[in-house]
Amino acid sequence: MHNNPYLVSLRLEDCFVKTELKSNIGEFLGTFILTFIGCSAVAFDLLFKAFSSLFQVACIWGVGVVLAIYVVKSFSKACLNPAVSIGFAVLKKISVKQLIHHFFAQLSGGIVAGLLIFLLFISKIEEYELINGLKHSQETAAIFGEFFPNPISKDLKELSLISAFFYELTGTFILMLIILFLRISKNLSRVSPFFIGLTVAGLILWIAPFTQCGINPARDFGPRLVAYYFKWGDHAFPKPRLSFLSVYIFAPLLGAVIAAGSFAFFIKRVTQFGKSRKRQHSM
Repeated sequence: MHNNPYLVSLRLEDCFVKTELKSNIGEFLGTFILTFIGCSAVAFDLLFKAFSSLFQVACIWGVGVVLAIYVVKSFSKACLNPAVSIGFAVLKKISVKQLIHHFFAQLSGGIVAGLLIFLLFISKIEEYELINGLKHSQETAAIFGEFFPNPISKDLKELSLISAFFYELTGTFILMLIILFLRISKNLSRVSPFFIGLTVAGLILWIAPFTQCGINPARDFGPRLVAYYFKWGDHAFPKPRLSFLSVYIFAPLLGAVIAAGSFAFFIKRVTQFGKSRKRQHSM
């Protein structure tokens, strides 16, 4: 009996939809996990003085990234970051349609994580602000989104927009490059989440004193929206507005695009070099 082409087409489409749905759920869940764990670490550090140094906070962020990737990598690309997704799109690893789905899923994960953080810590946040004579301050808003210079560390009084942009762009560039090189190494596929988490932790140690180390627009913008709507209002979006967009949205996206382009150029040159060596040996 011959298969009905229409039914076969429907089955294939249904399979594709299910795969896409699982991938989007993975992006949502993974982004939620890393954002919730990381932002909780920031909250504990500020409100409870739970950690003695940035090193401990960075390690918890790294663990959050590792756990998030391991949880969803079996049914998702595990980008968990709009910048990483756009880098993959540049290399045609995902389609434009998938990229848009990733953006919405990742942002949703960040928002839900921000909501949970707000519900869990709001009473302690209000107590902290009351004791320290603060009201809707960037210091407590920094639990959710990032600001420059880092209002929690208080070690740096000023940081230019260009410098902040450079830190976020460079950090995301490094992260994207490492992710791409890990992806092509079959021997490291099982442990690659550890190296990605280690990279994130290292970048936080370097960049966080300056810009809090965003390098992930969904991790920043999702919780920042929660802060805006539920307590901090305009304080969650410091003026000029362009500073937030350029440093924590555009810089990571651009850094990932440059990294993807550099990676493609490197692979192309290596491939060409390999072919030329083969031709020389065959002569």
